[in-house]
Amino acid sequence: MSSLPDWRDGVPRQVELPDPCPKLIWDLAERLDEPATWRKVFPGTADRVTDARRLAGLFLDDTPHADDAAWIIGELAANAVRHTASGAPGGRYVLELSRTPRTARLAVYDLGGGGRPTFAHPVPRLALAEGGYGLRTIDHLANRAGIRGNPATGHVVWADLPLGG
Repeated sequence: MSSLPDWRDGVPRQVELPDPCPKLIWDLAERLDEPATWRKVFPGTADRVTDARRLAGLFLDDTPHADDAAWIIGELAANAVRHTASGAPGGRYVLELSRTPRTARLAVYDLGGGGRPTFAHPVPRLALAEGGYGLRTIDHLANRAGIRGNPATGHVVWADLPLGG
């Protein structure tokens, strides 16, 4: 085991990491039916949305869907920062990216507060508004998309992209 410093909550502590094992990694890489998942916690600030977008694009950079993934995560992360407690001082959100050979799931978990996200059409009086179309566009790009949670406990908004395979 090796250890790295972890500065969670501003307090340094050591985190134990397993020793690298080439055989284990190659065995896992051959299990194509199991999803590969990346998770990262981001500060709830607008300037960090770009980092979430880059990570999503990198996660699918070997597919034709990297740009779509980056755009979707940019929209979901921006919504979390703009419309929920994730954007309040000290707020944060979690980016979760999973993929199998056939599907990639892109998800953002927020801290709740505000209203409930919706994929519904904009209100008619807002038909010419510049905002309010992001989730609708995601719904059209994705094979499936959804929302779980509530303002009290937080939401996850996710989209599945077909990868073929």
